Amino acid sequence: MQPELFTRENIHTLPFPHTDDGDYARRYLIPLMTDDPQKYIRNVHNTQLMAVRAGETIIPITVSDFHPQNTYTVSPYSHYVSYGAFEEVKHLNNLLAEVAVKVVMTPVSWYFRYAELDKVVFVNNYLLSTNLYPSVNSDQLSALSEALIHWFPDRAIVFRSVDQKKNPHIYQTLEGLGYDLVLSRQVWYMDPVAALKTRQCKEDLRVLKKNGYEVVNGKGLSDEELHRAVELYSLLYLQKYSYYNPQFTFEFLKLAREQETLHMYGLKKDGRLNGIMGFFVRNGAMTQPLFGYDTSLPLEEGLYRLLTLVTLQEGVKRGLLVHASGGVGKFKKVRGGESVTEYNAVYTQHLPKRRQLPWKLIGKVSDMAIPYFKKMDF
Repeated sequence: MQPELFTRENIHTLPFPHTDDGDYARRYLIPLMTDDPQKYIRNVHNTQLMAVRAGETIIPITVSDFHPQNTYTVSPYSHYVSYGAFEEVKHLNNLLAEVAVKVVMTPVSWYFRYAELDKVVFVNNYLLSTNLYPSVNSDQLSALSEALIHWFPDRAIVFRSVDQKKNPHIYQTLEGLGYDLVLSRQVWYMDPVAALKTRQCKEDLRVLKKNGYEVVNGKGLSDEELHRAVELYSLLYLQKYSYYNPQFTFEFLKLAREQETLHMYGLKKDGRLNGIMGFFVRNGAMTQPLFGYDTSLPLEEGLYRLLTLVTLQEGVKRGLLVHASGGVGKFKKVRGGESVTEYNAVYTQHLPKRRQLPWKLIGKVSDMAIPYFKKMDF
């Protein structure tokens, strides 16, 4: 069966498969495509969310053009330049390094815009930091790739969140089809059963009991508490890290609560919500795009480690591998985490040379950066 493309205009005609992944895609994609993604994720600009049916598999795609404030989940420019270069260097607290990066990257950023780096189709893109893959075989991937090149002959085709840990056949198939595998980030996988046996997790459990936090199911959160959850996420992922992370709205969390597009759990103390975590499940793994806590509270509260503990406990209950996303590598490593390189798989052979060159440059830089990322446990 040839892949079929569905847009906002005809999404209601898509025969979603009667599978867990198909049902999830229906509950998530129909609202975001019908209403507009920006209602749910504020910094999704100049982007069309579409869906492809390939056999019994639903794959969301985003078709984007440049916007300076786009979240990095729909914009290679935001990923590699605005966030990856200009903002990440600030966390080094090294003025010399910051100046050097600006000197080098400013002309590069102009060139990337001239060469239309953001004229791209992102594949398997739920607009989240991590996009777990459904069960998909090599024949489906090959047919999907061929169809995307036909549908979008003027755009780079980029499969997000590709790694050799969970889905090595996706990496190998795309590489065999002529895709370039360029660095996205370092991510961490955790076996929750093994992690909970570590000394650090046992200490986390003691902290949970000592600090008197109650773990609550997100299904019972009120609208007021959902607004608080948005604030908690923003305190951590936007204010502390970067506003190029997805900016979730109240409507996004309301959809998560009512349609279970995320399984949410909160940490409450004295009746007040101080931490929030939300995950989804796909193909034997879980990942947590929603994670946040009150960063104004003392470190002794241990909210980050407690949310991680709740995540691991849910992983054990459900028999799932935990994809713990990127960042705070040393914290995850001592809890048994395994560092894995995540790639963007990029196809540009159908494009003119000037459109291919930015991705070739990113590929060269990523080849040099990967050993450093691994060494530093990012």
